[in-house]
Formats: sequence, structure tokens, C-alpha cells
Amino acid sequence: MTEGLSLAGMIETPIVVVDSQRPAPATGFPTRTEQADLDLLIHAGHGEFARVIYAPGTIEEAFDLTIKAFDVAEKYQIPALIMTDQHLADSIRDVDTPLNKNVKIQRYILSLEESKNIKNYKRYQLTDSGISPLAVPSWIDDVIYADSDEHTEEGHITEDAGMRKKMVEKRFYKKIEGLKKEIIPPIAYKVSGAHLVLLGFGSTYGVMKDVCDAMHEKKIGFVHLSQVWPFPNHEIKLLLAGAKKIITVENNAGGQFTKLFKCETGMMVNGTILKFDGRPFDLDGLMDLVEKEVR
Repeated sequence: MTEGLSLAGMIETPIVVVDSQRPAPATGFPTRTEQADLDLLIHAGHGEFARVIYAPGTIEEAFDLTIKAFDVAEKYQIPALIMTDQHLADSIRDVDTPLNKNVKIQRYILSLEESKNIKNYKRYQLTDSGISPLAVPSWIDDVIYADSDEHTEEGHITEDAGMRKKMVEKRFYKKIEGLKKEIIPPIAYKVSGAHLVLLGFGSTYGVMKDVCDAMHEKKIGFVHLSQVWPFPNHEIKLLLAGAKKIITVENNAGGQFTKLFKCETGMMVNGTILKFDGRPFDLDGLMDLVEKEVR
């Protein structure tokens, strides 16, 4: 059912989708947890279009990244995907509120005042940034056209090869370039001077941090990604430049994050710890597995 995602990409409609992962295929373990939808979210939908994927590691991040997702979705007129899982979604803990005291909500639509002066509105106007003016229907006198087929700047269907090329560059290249400037950098903890660096994303944040604290004499650090697409390859390369040994930690059977890391950075890892029995990593279990890698 990812055709709707492609539709949003083509007609440049801002949407936010939450994927709270649990084991699959089919109904799998309906009440258990997993991190096996990473490949799906990066490639969901046919064709090529810009998207952003956030993977909160804590309840606080879930709040912050949801606000960020709505902001980025409307700003770039793209799908923004929030990848969490059953473990984090079902977690309960005390947190300070409000979590975002200084957040100012910004809208990226043409105001009612601006709309009154618009003539010959082009919904898909070609711009340097790839972002077209977004008007509210009924606020302008012109008809707004939206077409799931390739279209002109006005929104009319076209078979023109030159226009097709310009529209793909607009929806894909230009928006990706903008999104790269807003990448949320990875979180690093005790990485400097570490003998071993754990690398993960999403809900593994807490258990990786606990392992680093519990095994402090082993000089273990970790790097956690809260954003997995566009991938923060420049930032993560800087953080891991001096790492002696890198071990990835993820809740799936295929090592999806490990493959993505290798592909995007050209770096290798020294080992991968996978867990796919429907249960999240626990401190004792992960410590035992990390201990084997330290030896």
C-alpha cells in the first residue's frame, strides 16, 4: 500500500507517517518488537522522490522529532517518516514537560493576504530550491491543479521529456540537497579514546548507553542515529574516524542498518549484533554479547 507515498511524492503533498515496527512478515509477532522496516521506509513507493526518516531513541526524542517531521514535511512538501517500534511505543517513564518550551511553529503556506495578489498560480513552479509556493484552495482566484501523472508547472499532464527531467530534478535532487543541510547529527557518547564503539539507531539508544556505563572499565562508547535518511554520512565519518573497533547493534535478522552504513560511508564494521526474537535488547544480554567482542 505504498502507492499513496509515491502519490504524495509526485504531487508534493506534505505528509507525516509513523511506522511503529513489530515483527513480520504478515502478522508476525503482533505484540512484540523489531527494527526490520528500515529498507522498506527508505525505498517505499515506486520511483524516486525526496523523503526524510527519523528514528527516535527516547520518549523525549519522539516528541522533538515529531515536531521536526511536521516542520520538514511542510517546508519541503515531502513525506516525513517517523520510524519507531513496539518497544519504544509501549515504554513509559517520567519526563519533564513541556518538552519543547522554545518551539515556534512556522507555516510554509502562502498567507491569506499574499494569496489575494496571486495571478496565474503555478502549483509546481520551478525554483532554485525545488520548493514551489504552496497555496490554500479558495484563498486564491485561480484553479489549483494536481496530477499524479507527470505534469507541467501549472499541474497539467505532460509527456514532454525536457519537463520530465526538470520535475525529477526538482522533486529529487534539489529537495535532497536542502534536506542534507538540516540533517540531525548522530549522538556520540564516550567515543573519544574508546576501544570499542557500538553503533545503532532508534530504540537501542538506552541499552547501548547502559552498556557503556556498566562496562566503563572496558572503554566502550556508542554512536546513535536519530535520523537515518538522508543518511548523515559526513557527520558519522567524523565521529568514527578514530574508532578502533565498530560493532553495530540492531533488532533485525538481515543487518539492514549495517548494510546502509557500509553503503553510505564506505566504512566497514568489525561485527554485528542482531536480535530478532521479538524482544528488545536487555542490559545483561547485550553486555554478554559485547564482552565476546571485547576479548
